[in-house]
Amino acid sequence: MIGNHRIKFTWDIHYKCNFRCPYCWFYREWARLAERSLYLSPDEWMVHWRKIYDKYGEIKIEIVGGEPFIYPDFIELINRLSSFHLVKVTTNLSGDIERFAQEINPQRVELDLNFHVLFIDLETVIKKTLILKKAGFQGGICYLAYPPQMHKIKSLSERFRDEGISFALAAFWGEYNGKKYPAAYTEEEKEMMQPFLGDVNRLTYHLNAQSPKGKLCNAGHTYVDIQADGNVVRCGPLAHKSIGNITDKDFCLLDNPLPCEADVCSSNEYVNLV
Repeated sequence: MIGNHRIKFTWDIHYKCNFRCPYCWFYREWARLAERSLYLSPDEWMVHWRKIYDKYGEIKIEIVGGEPFIYPDFIELINRLSSFHLVKVTTNLSGDIERFAQEINPQRVELDLNFHVLFIDLETVIKKTLILKKAGFQGGICYLAYPPQMHKIKSLSERFRDEGISFALAAFWGEYNGKKYPAAYTEEEKEMMQPFLGDVNRLTYHLNAQSPKGKLCNAGHTYVDIQADGNVVRCGPLAHKSIGNITDKDFCLLDNPLPCEADVCSSNEYVNLV
């Protein structure tokens, strides 16, 4: 990971995607959610992100979505944003990766490359990932352990390893065939997934769904989640509790860490626990 910055923002840049993955959080909600998306020009966004810089200095911004690459003028936006903040982009690799690799500074931007096997083929993913790797970008492949596609994990991990591409898994949170995951994973499945899941906290909170509720957390203090309309919340599980809007003139982070209010932490936001 580029940098080691204390303050991090996750930015749902818009609620629009060119894939329709059945396991997506927003699978049946795209049309409704799209109405919330705030579309500003790079010039307009720089006003708000410069304000954050003036208040907190250089921070880390992790851009997710929707699919970021279909946001208008996305590459120009990243080029300008990364001139004073560090940036990480999560993408389905459907965008203009060659132009991105040519125009964006890999010392300022890294990527999280998600392989959605239903909508993009393996060879395209490998080709685009190697273009980025050759250009100096950090970022490996993340694959979802969705029950119908788990049988591919072994062969995919081996192929990416042979290509010199790092490979990681994310646990599926949702229902499939009447079973609720991640609770429904068998012990054998969990054992197979563990080498690709990372540290012990990710096993605890992401795969095994242990509750962080009540533990002191920096979410809201040194980390926030910006929704597509600019609304800011402490974290994804508390999406209904606004602490401001990124476009507010006087927006600021909370003064101190607070106890976690979430029953579970389905993404990686548990890293903000004190």
